[in-house]
Amino acid sequence: MKKNQKITDIQVKKNNINRRKLYIDNELFIEIDDVIISELDLYIGKEVTDELIEKIQQKEAFTKAKNDAIRFLSYRPRSEWEISNKLKKKKYPIFIIEETIYWLKEKDLINDRQFAMIWIKDRLTNKPLGKLRIRKELYNKGIDNEVIESTVNVFFKKDEDELELAYQLIERRKNSLRLKNVQLEPQKIINLLKNRGFSYYVINHIYDDLLDQ
Repeated sequence: MKKNQKITDIQVKKNNINRRKLYIDNELFIEIDDVIISELDLYIGKEVTDELIEKIQQKEAFTKAKNDAIRFLSYRPRSEWEISNKLKKKKYPIFIIEETIYWLKEKDLINDRQFAMIWIKDRLTNKPLGKLRIRKELYNKGIDNEVIESTVNVFFKKDEDELELAYQLIERRKNSLRLKNVQLEPQKIINLLKNRGFSYYVINHIYDDLLDQ
């Protein structure tokens, strides 16, 4: 970076009034968020140093990372790991990712415990799953084991809760097949429960029930 360089122009971007085009020594240097102009007190004629240049670039990277994270969150709730992984794929520096995650937490835009609660409730409502499958899905979302166990226990306070859910699933599948004049065979019931991640307690209980029938 040459010494004594100056900001020679600051223009509003035509298609986005919240963005500015920053010119240094009559050359376009960077497009940045309007807020950064105020935060760093940038104005035409101001001399720029290497340190200021680095600050401008870092603040713009942080702004972009925040916007990418918010956009990602707009589709559905995300875990901290999902957001971090998304930003890593976009090649953001680690310190920008960490700063973004901290900002999201501070604004209560991400919360792994709340995410786990929402995830489990949604899964149990739309596609009944057992505890093993739910634990695996949350683990794959980067949720801490302690959070996984505490949230799973909210929905499955005792073994009978999972057992009741399994019977609901079986009845739902039977009703679906009944419309096609097809019976749900015992082995297929067991396979269904295994695929949906129900515990061995539930599977063994239902297997014994099927033998009695």
